[in-house]
Amino acid sequence: MLTADGGAPLTVVFEPMGSLYELPAGEHLTIRFAGPPESRGAVDRRPDYVSACGPLGGTMTVRTAAGAEIDLLTGVPETPWRPGS
Repeated sequence: MLTADGGAPLTVVFEPMGSLYELPAGEHLTIRFAGPPESRGAVDRRPDYVSACGPLGGTMTVRTAAGAEIDLLTGVPETPWRPGS
């Protein structure tokens, strides 16, 4: 789980795509990696941003605190389908 601690939002960069997501202050993301045991994903926290990179030959899934999956190519959370919409 990645949390934007403090009173400011946190920029998250999804690698290798380079897409950005601004995590609001006090919110969190859940990042899951799946792949071969010899290749792990990584989350690298810097002073001004966080970089998340999926494992080689594997996948990375990112969800907001509300459960919406973030499109890693665009950095935009999915819009949940609702009956009648």
